[in-house]
Amino acid sequence: MKLNARILSLLILLVGVTTAFAQTEQVSDSLTLAGRKSNICEHLAATGRVSIKQDARFENLLSRESINNRQEKKATKEGYIVTSGFRIRVFSGNKQIESKNRAYQLAKDISSKFPNLATYITFKTPNWRLIVGDFRTMEEAHAQLNELKKKFPTSGREMFIVRDEIELPCE
Repeated sequence: MKLNARILSLLILLVGVTTAFAQTEQVSDSLTLAGRKSNICEHLAATGRVSIKQDARFENLLSRESINNRQEKKATKEGYIVTSGFRIRVFSGNKQIESKNRAYQLAKDISSKFPNLATYITFKTPNWRLIVGDFRTMEEAHAQLNELKKKFPTSGREMFIVRDEIELPCE
């Protein structure tokens, strides 16, 4: 029984000593090296390592702010407001030359029949895409989709509405 009590007291002593000498992390606004305040550059030279812990919300705030700045710059520079809306995907194809030619031909045909409808041709490897319009609501996009299907019945089954960033003129 005395042996178990001695082992137990030895373990408690060992845990206490280990805890006393364990390193603890303290958060402070300034760095202290050898009893004097220092800046990050001096700390880096002295230890060779700096660890920065940053809240994820800060990164989210920065990315959101940069998106807003980009939109504001675009709005002021070109006279357009960028916002969430809808467009109609008229064509998408992955045969390089054939798809490119078809996208440009369809854009030309649509522009001739609907001169006020903006057309956008994009290439994202390996697809060529033609999307049209800048619609604030799904209803506006759906009405235009029906008109496009009437004028272009052969391409009508490929057309559908997509959610996208749209450009609206400043009013």
